[in-house]
Amino acid sequence: MRRECYYCHNKTVEKIITRHKPPVNKVEEFQKNVENYIQHNWNLSNPVIATHINRLGRELLDKKDLYRKEKRDANKLLLNNYNYWKEKVTSSKNPFHTAVKLAVIGNIIDYGAHAVPEKIEEFIEEMLEKPLAVDDSAILEKKVRNANSILYLGDNAGEIVFDKLFIETIKHPNVVFAVRDKAVINDVTRNDARQVGMNELCKIISNGYDAPSTLLEHCSPNFLRTYEKADLVISKGQGNFEGLMNEKRSDLFFLFMAKCQPIAEIVNVEKGSMLIKHNK
Repeated sequence: MRRECYYCHNKTVEKIITRHKPPVNKVEEFQKNVENYIQHNWNLSNPVIATHINRLGRELLDKKDLYRKEKRDANKLLLNNYNYWKEKVTSSKNPFHTAVKLAVIGNIIDYGAHAVPEKIEEFIEEMLEKPLAVDDSAILEKKVRNANSILYLGDNAGEIVFDKLFIETIKHPNVVFAVRDKAVINDVTRNDARQVGMNELCKIISNGYDAPSTLLEHCSPNFLRTYEKADLVISKGQGNFEGLMNEKRSDLFFLFMAKCQPIAEIVNVEKGSMLIKHNK
């Protein structure tokens, strides 16, 4: 873990404290437990550390979903203008590209250590005009057309509205949408996916674990069978990229924004860049 990642995890802790305002004794206990865990597990991956931090937070506050309100509000906000965004897609010169780009832009909705723009929809409009740092969308479109089955790995609530729009745009008959098994930060669970109507378009499955990522060594046998059999895997979000970036499969695509410097350096782009990246 890099030093920047340490500070990032501490931001997550501070956000949980600010959000829930627990008593001082619980704040101190939470901070002490997190610090102790990090110092004794410095070599673990960031998704694993983030998983444990959120478990400590849920246990300390006795809450199953630390960001339930934020997730529901983000879903509602983007759902309210779903027809507007759908018109943007259908009236564009390349609906596939517009839809997948919106899915990438939606990745900014993250209540962990990263800041969410106050005026989300204005931000989305601005980002639509900016180029992608890595754009393998043409390869992805061809893979979608030729795939018998697609596994789509969901990331955050709110942005799943754009995932839904993208899945609706590709009109593929066999898409499975994967969610987290339990609430972690604002990552999507089965209930969040149902709230936006994802179940009306495709089958929803849990990955069997509560990391803000896809950690195959911890995922359920059912998820792993689906993952291994899929002709195409679309991995959404930086967290999923962190969990799968060392995978050796050519039918894997990453859709995300590089929200921190360490990840930006790994993929050789500027921080804040948008990517549709084929796992070559």
